[in-house]
Amino acid sequence: MDQMLDKIRELIKNNDNIVLVSGSEVTRETGLNGIRADHIAYDIEEKYGYSSDEIVSTRFLSRQVDKFFDYYKNIILNKMDVELTGVHRAAAKLEKQGKLTAVVTRMIYRHYQEAGCENVVELYGSAEENRCPVCGRVYGARYIKEYNGTPRCQDCGVVLRPGFSLFGEMIDNGRLTKASNAIEYANVLLVAGASLNSMTWANMLRYYEGNKLVLINTQEKSGDERANFRAYGNLSEIFKYITDF
Repeated sequence: MDQMLDKIRELIKNNDNIVLVSGSEVTRETGLNGIRADHIAYDIEEKYGYSSDEIVSTRFLSRQVDKFFDYYKNIILNKMDVELTGVHRAAAKLEKQGKLTAVVTRMIYRHYQEAGCENVVELYGSAEENRCPVCGRVYGARYIKEYNGTPRCQDCGVVLRPGFSLFGEMIDNGRLTKASNAIEYANVLLVAGASLNSMTWANMLRYYEGNKLVLINTQEKSGDERANFRAYGNLSEIFKYITDF
């Protein structure tokens, strides 16, 4: 493993135009659940009587809006004040050095921006961009979390629209194009905490035809053999090591 990490570190050191694809395990290190929260799927079914895929849908939002926002507040926004991880800091460091050209993520928390990254493609949107469907006023995650009851617009009194795409909805075409272009033209494609077999990433990664696909994850999963280089363990510790040059 040490030899592989050294190879990955040299690869990052000697290359530019690195694109980072960031998955759910990166968010998991912060203590946040993410939208789907697969790791507590049983608890979600017990509490809500539905799976996360059922709850985070347009149909559910229209029919059971109060329960939807309870899930949003208590599962998706289970923590408000989180500490940035070594992955976020390493990404910002690489961008500052001119090596990292983009971060592509399906997570809805703006941790990479908080770390200092400027070119972040949020495929599914952001918890910081909840909107009033009438006037378009934007409300952040803390407003959702702290609102007493179902969050409404202060001006219109209308229930807010979540700032991220719900399951079954099309991903915004502009974001999709920006992400696919970044991946297609990447010199090094660095995948962190994501399954290469997931529907989202399997579709996105097909644009990359290079031979420098690096996978860093907590544990081995089916489909990982697609990567040219791979390592497993604590994500923050690995990223600190491979960017320490």
